Amino acid sequence: MRENGFTPVPVILIVDDQPNDVLLLQEAVADLGDIHIAHDGETALALANAHRPDLILLDIQMPGMNGFQLCKAIKATPRICDAAIVFVTAHTQTDYEILALEYGGIDFIQKPLSLPVVHAHARAHLALRAEANRLAYYDDLTALPNRALLRDRAEQTLQSARETGNQAALVLLDLDNFKGINDSIDHRMGDQILIEIARRLQRHCEVTDTLSRHSGDEFVLLIPELDHSEALGDRIDALLNVIAQPLEIDGHRLQLTCSAGISVYPGDGSTLDVLFRHAEAAMYQAKQNGRGRYRFFSHHLEVNARARHLLEVHLREALSSGVLTVVYQPRYDAVHGTSCGMEALVRWRRGDRLVSPAEFIPLAEETGLIIPVGKQVLLQACADARALQLAGQRMIVGVNISAVQFREESFLSMIKEVLLDTGLPGELLELEITEGVVAHDMERTHTLLTELKRMGVRIAIDDFGTGYSSLSYLKKLPIDVLKIDQSFIRDMLSDRSDAAIVEAIVRMGHALELELVAEGVESADQAEALLALGCELMQGYHYCRPMSFEQVRQQLSPPNARGDDQVC
Repeated sequence: MRENGFTPVPVILIVDDQPNDVLLLQEAVADLGDIHIAHDGETALALANAHRPDLILLDIQMPGMNGFQLCKAIKATPRICDAAIVFVTAHTQTDYEILALEYGGIDFIQKPLSLPVVHAHARAHLALRAEANRLAYYDDLTALPNRALLRDRAEQTLQSARETGNQAALVLLDLDNFKGINDSIDHRMGDQILIEIARRLQRHCEVTDTLSRHSGDEFVLLIPELDHSEALGDRIDALLNVIAQPLEIDGHRLQLTCSAGISVYPGDGSTLDVLFRHAEAAMYQAKQNGRGRYRFFSHHLEVNARARHLLEVHLREALSSGVLTVVYQPRYDAVHGTSCGMEALVRWRRGDRLVSPAEFIPLAEETGLIIPVGKQVLLQACADARALQLAGQRMIVGVNISAVQFREESFLSMIKEVLLDTGLPGELLELEITEGVVAHDMERTHTLLTELKRMGVRIAIDDFGTGYSSLSYLKKLPIDVLKIDQSFIRDMLSDRSDAAIVEAIVRMGHALELELVAEGVESADQAEALLALGCELMQGYHYCRPMSFEQVRQQLSPPNARGDDQVC
């Protein structure tokens, strides 16, 4: 039976200078593996190095190098030192058995030979070795080769390719958004998904391929003797289509996509590490281009991958050194002409350059750095809002919460901790989450939002209208604010469809008694049109660009006649 292109059939080496004993041993283990025979120590050592036996049946008394000397030589050779050595001898002295074990032997079979006894000993030791190999070289969950076995097979593949001049390919397959799916279901279901994906991939791999589970939701496909790299794309596309087929897990119907990166030996690298790094760069490019697709490596991708790595390093440094800053874009009540809230936005200045949030926020989410970044922003925003409150100016501060933050187990306790540390009342904090975050796991979302409401925290749906198609969550969840996405505001005066969408959102918001905030308002005409529809709260360059906290403090008017305890 072949597995992933490499045969698991055991290799047995018989070393004995007596022809009759060799025949008996050969007959006893004939059905247990591939057999090689040597009549002296030097030949046995050469065969062992060539075939890497799993089991060696070794006579003690031989001309030249005896069995003990050969055992010592084998155990001193890293390539073959893990072979199971069973001594076969006519000696019955206890001293010989002890010496055999001291030299590294694991068993002792007496002559004259009994075929059933030899067979039982050999089978038992091969089974133990197979289990040890499984534990050392195979993934417990999927039974696929693990990293260690992939590296071993890659070295064999690349060495063969060097000798024959053939090409070989390394394909990195990464499930899209699996962490989010895994966080929304129990981990047993997540394991079942990975097992099913592994089965699908195995069924569509060639007999000579090696499919490995690299880590988490990453799989690596090693393809030796690649004849035409041009046809490789079609093959990987077919694999992605196989993964994308719906699957049923415990009554749940799921559909996943996968992104793949491909590197080819020798053009894209001559070692496994280089090929993997280049396949990883191509895979990230596939994800950035829309996911559910593949990309071949190019040197352009290598440059981008290095830039991405450096960006991650600098982001970690920025986080630890405190150079990330928070700016605020005020929210205006267009009817009264006053500020009634502000949205906290993170900024990162590297030297003279301002790094775009669109450049580093996705990276922070991928690497998990969004957790400490998000907490730092939340802490600063709440501290600044508290300072305004102490100065007699109650301002709601909105803070964006990413999907990664929201799904973190410690999310709720983090909010409580920040409010406690800063002293900000919960009603002055507004958490902005997207529709996709809300709808991902409705039960958990309801629990979290309900607990936040008990703390007085306000909930806003950010970028409303661009995400989840079902709006039933608006009735089910404790939501306070809808923020109309700026993409609809931008063209609402010239595009009837956008105007109709904005009007529908405003009417729906009024019907559900939700506050409405229009984002990205850039002109007086847009503001007037929104007011005519009944949307009074606005945010955008028409009113103000993002500014530092000191600028916010300076621009705020004294507390208005509604009193210190009132909030717009």
